[in-house]
Amino acid sequence: MRIINLYLACSTLLLIPTLSPVLGTEPHVEEVVARILQTRQAILAQLPDDTGRDALFLTFWDFDGTLLEGDCTEGLPDAAGDGSGYKGLAQACIEAGLSSIYPAEDGYSAFKADYGHMDHAIGRWLAYPYVGQMLRGAEVEAVRRVVDRHFEEAIRPFYYDASMKILRALEAGGVECHILSASIDLFVDAAASSLELPVGRFNGIELRIADGKLTEQIEYPITWADGKTERLQSIATALRGPQRDRAVFILGAFGNSYGTDGPFMKHVAAQQLPVGKPIALMINGGTAPAAYQGLFWEVEQTLPYRAQ
Repeated sequence: MRIINLYLACSTLLLIPTLSPVLGTEPHVEEVVARILQTRQAILAQLPDDTGRDALFLTFWDFDGTLLEGDCTEGLPDAAGDGSGYKGLAQACIEAGLSSIYPAEDGYSAFKADYGHMDHAIGRWLAYPYVGQMLRGAEVEAVRRVVDRHFEEAIRPFYYDASMKILRALEAGGVECHILSASIDLFVDAAASSLELPVGRFNGIELRIADGKLTEQIEYPITWADGKTERLQSIATALRGPQRDRAVFILGAFGNSYGTDGPFMKHVAAQQLPVGKPIALMINGGTAPAAYQGLFWEVEQTLPYRAQ
């Protein structure tokens, strides 16, 4: 049976290059997909049949700036005034009257000033959860309705083509894609439909819910920087099961910020797989700090996604 598995793995590797005409777009897309799927097949070929049947293969993705151009919370500036940007979900929620702190009319400018002060003068660990906290007391379902509608109407067209092609090809090839975002969970959940992924795979900053309403209380970890690594580890542990008898392999990490995504990407890149190496793809991240020199595959992406 091991011989048959090895034959199937080798056959699959030979077929992977035929994906190239379908994937197209920016040059790294085809190689990223091929290398991850090759590693998956090589690992499967080494596993006993009973283990291989249940094995899970995962990748972890940042959302804002990695899958999506701009930021679903803060938006994307429309500098040219030609519809090349979008309003963020924080503004959409405030203007819908969902904040108990900022009024619907002209309240967003005050929020933006407060948020900017927290971000730059204090730290993102305070600023990022505040996006959800300023909605405290709002009905969760009311927030979902506003967020889902605005995402579909304004934000959905701004995915990166390369990221979407990679994600779709990995899913088709038997690799699960999970999202780790520093946006609040209710915001990033709105992407589940357009990404065609189960909402349970979306992990953002969570606030406790009481009587159907948002509270200020944070559910830790905060999915930013080291908190993303912590959440990744907890997901992998849960998928292995209480007896740790299910094989789980993390084959890739995708991000766009050394500060926000560097820790979880480094964690993935440093793994020792049974065969092959994991991919850690830094997208539009700029110059790597000394602590990350040479660790990641650095690429640039600009093309917008056009659903086919």
